[in-house]
Amino acid sequence: MKILHLVGQREDFGGILSVIRSLHQVSPSTSYQHSVWVHKEYKETREPILNYRYGRFIISDASSHLLIFFSSVLAFLDVRCLLRRESFDVIHAHTRGGLIVALFVSWFMRKPVLFTNHTFARRTGFYRWIARRKRMTTVLLNPAMAKHYSLAIDEPRSWVVFSGCADVFLDKQLAENFWLSSASKAKLKLVGMGSVVRWKGWHLPIKAIAKLPLKMRSRVEFHLWGPEQKDSDSQAFANELKEFISQKNLQESVFLHGATNKVVESLQTGHFVVVASENEPCSVSLMESLALGLPALAARSGGNVDIVKDGETGILFENGSAEDLKNKIISILTGEVKLRQAVEIRESVRGWAASAMTEKYNRIYDHMVQINSNKL
Repeated sequence: MKILHLVGQREDFGGILSVIRSLHQVSPSTSYQHSVWVHKEYKETREPILNYRYGRFIISDASSHLLIFFSSVLAFLDVRCLLRRESFDVIHAHTRGGLIVALFVSWFMRKPVLFTNHTFARRTGFYRWIARRKRMTTVLLNPAMAKHYSLAIDEPRSWVVFSGCADVFLDKQLAENFWLSSASKAKLKLVGMGSVVRWKGWHLPIKAIAKLPLKMRSRVEFHLWGPEQKDSDSQAFANELKEFISQKNLQESVFLHGATNKVVESLQTGHFVVVASENEPCSVSLMESLALGLPALAARSGGNVDIVKDGETGILFENGSAEDLKNKIISILTGEVKLRQAVEIRESVRGWAASAMTEKYNRIYDHMVQINSNKL
């Protein structure tokens, strides 16, 4: 079975492509072959290397809806030519640009298509309308997303499939830096993993540390691993973080390490992983951290509320609030927080491993092939 993933990205930010890599690694290659449609300017920077198809006009997203629409019209002409040259059993869209192309494929080529929604969008009515289209099958990433869109899950038309973390994280040595609140002078190490982009909310833990009383501030470190993206807003955001760190004299408390290929080792240096993004549907780095036995300090937002068991496998703070995050850090330092042991934290996400995700997607792909064979 051949699956074509409509993505359209120019750079590899992880996220969607990490999910596809998991599908590629876990699925039997003789049964499920995954190809990814990206922009012609895309350059591979991660492993394993995927099987790509390149388009001139496809885009993953844009601030202008008109730009997405007109680019998708041209991209559809590209993908129609591709589908005439090469046969694919399943068309699987992942981005807003990919969705519009998939919609055209279903209308004009009368092919059933699959769309995985990776975002908490504001125009919820549009996505409910999409889910009702005759040849459209929809996947949401968690129950919180289904609630956000007021969309009833009705298999096989609509599904919930978590974006699983790689199974290898469940086999790695458990994090040994379990926080000992009884040690009054112990230094609390918070870690973050992800690109330095505004929507990730990395300013929140930095501002929270700045708000701490001086004695407590000296006991907290925040280590962020992640690349700076090239777009102007991300560059501006990175500069804002550096300027704030300098202004508040946080050089001994906040460390921006840049990109790393040693994800496991970097996460294992911390006591808590911080996930501060607003409405992130399903943070893979969050699940990877929990799989290592590392508790989370996460925003009460998006898929975090389905992944983190507040007060057991982590602590949820109010979305967008550096003040509440500061208070949660204080509660950790003062020993008010009592969480589960590392092995129990790991077990909380075992059901969301990439193998479980892949098994469910393969069921969906098999259903899509059956739809195609029935020529619906």
